[in-house]
This record gives sequence, structure tokens and C-alpha cells, in this order.
Amino acid sequence: MRLAILGLLVFMGAATAARAEEAVTLSADPVPIIRAEINGHPVRLEVDLRMPDMLVLNPDAAERLGVRRVPFVSAAAALDDSRIRGRVARPRIVFADGGDMRAITGIFNVPATSRADGIIGPGALPFDIVTVALAPGSAAEREIAIPLRNADIWEGRTSLAGVEVKFSFDLANAATTFNRTASARLDEAGAIAADGAHTETPMVLGLRAQTQPVRTALTIEGLPLNPGVARTRAPLLGALDEESIVVVGEGEPPPPNVWVGRQALAGCSSVSVDRRARRMILRCAAG
Repeated sequence: MRLAILGLLVFMGAATAARAEEAVTLSADPVPIIRAEINGHPVRLEVDLRMPDMLVLNPDAAERLGVRRVPFVSAAAALDDSRIRGRVARPRIVFADGGDMRAITGIFNVPATSRADGIIGPGALPFDIVTVALAPGSAAEREIAIPLRNADIWEGRTSLAGVEVKFSFDLANAATTFNRTASARLDEAGAIAADGAHTETPMVLGLRAQTQPVRTALTIEGLPLNPGVARTRAPLLGALDEESIVVVGEGEPPPPNVWVGRQALAGCSSVSVDRRARRMILRCAAG
């Protein structure tokens, strides 16, 4: 379930930003929302910690904001072995503190979120330090430091039952989600077990997928990954037309990926990234 926007960075160039402040703190209630302007119109953006340093606008919001698509350039967001097609834009975003940037923007035919006008990766915000407040802090907290290979992509790496996985944090879903590759390898290692009937789980970009609830004793940095769900082989759901989703043929499977759900962070007060130090910091209850 790794999100990747293909063929855009080379064409569009890196995002350009002007920082007015060094730090910002957002409240996850239940998910972090940041306010900004695009083309002089107010916009609310959901900050999704799973997203790379880019923006995805809901199609109706893109129309309302007068966002122009880049001619002859398309986007494809990859989710396991499927891709959803869309168009590309690069609007100027002005944030409430005066910071601004031009972010690579995908516009697909399905609303990315029902809580805002679109979703934005935290790495696309024009701040050196981004903090998401989850709950009130306490005096007895431990600090969990996770090194980042890319300061603009909030993704860590670890080993689970001998399986090397990439992980990020999903504030919108209570359960932890294992992608197909992680599910298969962890099942083979006896580290996860089916626990209930199949259900539908929200993914990203407004899509849904069939999942199998699983139970596990696995943890990441002491954070429990139970409850969890494992992605099945069923196709993605939610696109407005079937031609928007392309199923990729046989080839190398996607890397094992885990989205650590909100329940795992129940004992944590905040998650933040310092771009300069390339570190993600969680502050969680001691013990």
C-alpha cells in the first residue's frame, strides 16, 4: 500500500517553498487540518502522514479553486499492484502564516477525503518542524526517535519477525494495515493470524479495499500493531469509472509496507519531524 506518484518529479521539478515560520503544530482531532489559500480562495487540507511531499485535491474542489491542469501530463498513484489515473497541476498555496509553495498536485476522479478539500503530505508544508498533537502530554513520557532517509517522507524502516518493512502512521484508521506483501510474509512467519470476517478498509485517495482482520503480537518501537487488517487480493473500490484503475501485470511484488493505525498511538501525545535533523519523534507514555 505504498503511495507513489509516477513520472511527475522529473517533469515538474522539486517543490519550491517560502517559509515564514520554522515550526507549526497541528491538532489531530481526529485528523490534522491546515488552512490555506489557492488562487485567492480559502481551502482546508487534511495532512496525511502516509503521503509524500505533494497535494491531492478533490475534483470538485479543483474546479471551485480554478486549478489548471498541466497539459499533456498525467499522474498515476500506485497502491500495491494497481494504479489510479489522474491529472497533474502545480498551484501556488499560501498558508495562514504567510508561507507559500508550489506543490505537485494530483487530481483524480474520486474525492481524496470527505473531511477537507484535499489531502497534503506533511513534507509539502513550508515548515522546518511539523508537529501533530495527538493528545495532552504528561511528565512521564519517552521519546522515540525514527531516522528518515528523506526528510519530506515520514517513513521508517524496521524488521518484523525477520521481515524488513517500511512503515508510516495512519491517523484516519484505528487498525494497523498490512499490505499484501507484508501480509503474505508475516503470515508465512506465523506472526499474524486471521481473526474475523472480511471487511472494507479506507485506503488513500478515497479508495477502499477488502481486508482480513488479523491478530498479532508484533510491535514497532513498542507500539502494538493489534488490531490489524491485511489487504486481500480483491480489487480496489471507489473509483467513479473502471478505466481509472489499472491493474499491473505480474512482476516484482511491492515492498512490505505497514500503516501503523491510530490505536497503536493511543499512548502517544505527538508525532513530529525535524527536517534539518531528518528525524521523526514520537512522544509516548513511558513503560
